[in-house]
Amino acid sequence: MRNRAMLAALVVAILLSGWGLFEYGRYRAGFDTLTAQQEQGQLNRQNTELQQEIVTLREEKAILERSIQIDRQAYKALEATVGGLQAEISEYKSELAFYRGIVSPKDAQQGLRVENFEIAANGVENGFRYKLVLTQVLKSDRLARGRASFEVEGLQEGQNKTLLQHEVSADAIKFFSFNFKYFQNFEGDMTLPAGFIPLRVVVKVDPVGGGVDKVEKIVEWPVEEA
Repeated sequence: MRNRAMLAALVVAILLSGWGLFEYGRYRAGFDTLTAQQEQGQLNRQNTELQQEIVTLREEKAILERSIQIDRQAYKALEATVGGLQAEISEYKSELAFYRGIVSPKDAQQGLRVENFEIAANGVENGFRYKLVLTQVLKSDRLARGRASFEVEGLQEGQNKTLLQHEVSADAIKFFSFNFKYFQNFEGDMTLPAGFIPLRVVVKVDPVGGGVDKVEKIVEWPVEEA
């Protein structure tokens, strides 16, 4: 029994000595259990703080992105509004200049004239929309009366060809009858024959009454943009 007790004591002594040597070795190597635990705790706290900071930054980023998106939408809406207002102002200026040219003889040549003849595609094959504006600038209040018509000059199979108004007009009228003091508009659709290449439009105005000359204006056919 005594031998067994001594053996057990020896084993315990060896184990304690081994543990002591292990701890001493770690200590000599610069490893301190308490210090390591403290550092690990500090690192865990820093990790938690960094994770929270990341969440906060993500939230701020989302808010800023949404704010930028709203600002862009507001800017586009404002830009569209400004563009519309500028176009409206330009249209009013054009109309004002048009009316000034009619009612102010000092600023415009007096007499009956073709103010404008516009041509634009109407979405139908070989189809176009036209608008004719006749004006007169007179010091008197005399009405302008008469009739107006237009012809389309161009090429058909390489040959010169002239199409009269009633040959291209959708409502097949030969001329417009006008009766106005300052201006009068005429609008309608025309359809050109297949293969016909339009070059110009000749507008003819034949007034009724003495002292007023006939008016003729040549309008070049607008070139389609590619």
